Amino acid sequence: MNPTKAISFVALMVVTLVSCNKTKQEDTTTQGTETTIDVAKAGVVDVVAIDGKFCFLSATNRDTTKVSLNIVGNNVTGTMVWNPYQKDGAVGTLSGTKNANGEMDLVYNYTIEGSQQTETKVMKIQNDELFIKKGQLIDPKNDGNLMYKDVAKAMFSEKMTKSKCD
Repeated sequence: MNPTKAISFVALMVVTLVSCNKTKQEDTTTQGTETTIDVAKAGVVDVVAIDGKFCFLSATNRDTTKVSLNIVGNNVTGTMVWNPYQKDGAVGTLSGTKNANGEMDLVYNYTIEGSQQTETKVMKIQNDELFIKKGQLIDPKNDGNLMYKDVAKAMFSEKMTKSKCD
């Protein structure tokens, strides 16, 4: 066998083995409306194609944030509750779409200190974690509708862990 054919054959075998292995690694089960992903079996989970209800929690000191997401196709709805210790928090809804790479472009419509506001949020799910982009926010019309000053400069720096849905 000439060297070019040998390299092509080896490359084809590697691609075939990786493809077969990835298919075997993904193990997703649905229990009612809650989707459970076994990350130990799955490795890196491709959530781009997964529909279901996902819940996440972040607790730092006595501050908590809870996010619940319902994903159906490219549509995303949910709730977000930010509860800082001994301060007024924010409670509201999330709505938006999921794009081809799994990032969710959402609008957080919430009440804080008796005022209604909106804020753009970009989130993504990887394995059992929710990542939220953090970046400078602006209110260009001074009307309580906050958006990223430059979404490209915002970073997925806030991380929440999967929790049981209520």
